[in-house]
Amino acid sequence: MEQEIIKQENRYVSTLFFNSPKKRNSLNADALFKFGDTIREIEKENKSRVLILRGAGEEAFSAGVDLSGGAKEFERTIKGLEYSIESLVNFPLPVIAMIYGPALGAGLDFSVIADIRIASTCARFAAPLVKLGRTYYYTAIERLARLIGIAAAKEMLLTGRLIDAKRGLEMGLVNQVTEPDELEHVTMQMAHEIAEEASPMAVQVTKYTIKKIFEQSLIDSTLGSHLHALVEKINKSSDASEGISAKLEKRKPVFTGK
Repeated sequence: MEQEIIKQENRYVSTLFFNSPKKRNSLNADALFKFGDTIREIEKENKSRVLILRGAGEEAFSAGVDLSGGAKEFERTIKGLEYSIESLVNFPLPVIAMIYGPALGAGLDFSVIADIRIASTCARFAAPLVKLGRTYYYTAIERLARLIGIAAAKEMLLTGRLIDAKRGLEMGLVNQVTEPDELEHVTMQMAHEIAEEASPMAVQVTKYTIKKIFEQSLIDSTLGSHLHALVEKINKSSDASEGISAKLEKRKPVFTGK
């Protein structure tokens, strides 16, 4: 059975591959739990200084969660997504997202959590949940808005529209755009610059400091619980079921607002 998460090591740099290229590197529940476990293993091993995230091949970073398991597998997939996001958010080393092709849904969120995003000219980004009758939890919305600003975040979240690398650079969604055949070289060059020319202790403390400065949410626990309940209501609605069904059946959804 093909491994859906692959780890490679090059001196002080670890690279994790989302390895399901035939599905545009979308991630099922098993892959999401494995991704979270591997992140935690890298931290525990304490050998790496930089982590690169990428998709296998050059066609996609990640098209998000794999919906092919249907409704029965969907809840477990969401649990795996929550676990993998928590693992990545709390990871102490610098993370670089190396982005070929689409970074959609959860793929977009993983790239947003990364500290640095380097994209090829063929990269595409979208937060498409509204088109599936669903919405994001406030933590994901807050991360995106902090990165690119409220206006740009609203554009992405309310339309679900696909944006290209040039627009992503203008928004501040990515740090740098390269030609596809230069992406791996440019990404590895930056990773090794951080890993080999900077003090690992200084780098980790700098990342930790930036995180603590900006992670103070404007949402208190009471409001957070209220927003969580709203999202749960939307994500269990008839529209949400219709959105997933339409996606699996490759047809246009018919939303009723219920």
